[in-house]
Amino acid sequence: MKLKDLMDNMHGMDFTNFTIKTIESWLEEDVSVPVIKSDMYEKGRELIIEMDVPGIEVDSIECFIQSNVIYVQGIKAETVAPDVARYNQIERSFGNFTKTIPIPITCDTKDVKAVLKSGVLKIILKKIEERRHSKTHIKIERG
Repeated sequence: MKLKDLMDNMHGMDFTNFTIKTIESWLEEDVSVPVIKSDMYEKGRELIIEMDVPGIEVDSIECFIQSNVIYVQGIKAETVAPDVARYNQIERSFGNFTKTIPIPITCDTKDVKAVLKSGVLKIILKKIEERRHSKTHIKIERG
């Protein structure tokens, strides 16, 4: 049995397009950059974004909005002393990170609140009623 056939049977996944180039692309990925996971949801008149930033201090994060995109940048500092002789396991990543989140609905980008609590950064935006699709009557004057 070929490796591809074995892989096709793993968890029902389709490895039809699996190639050496796929493996090469995995090897090129920078796994040292922290991956920041986030959720976005609407609650009442608010759009809320929550992201996991465990071990990151508030002074190590910058958050801003530009062109209806939220940017969260920061540094996740390594917690192990640099004089460690040898790692037995490495799963956590450290270093600079950037997370970009497009804002999908019309919000007030001037009135934004962000709170960091227990390793979760919560960004709250107030939704604005979009007026582009509302109907506005225009009075026509005689000329």
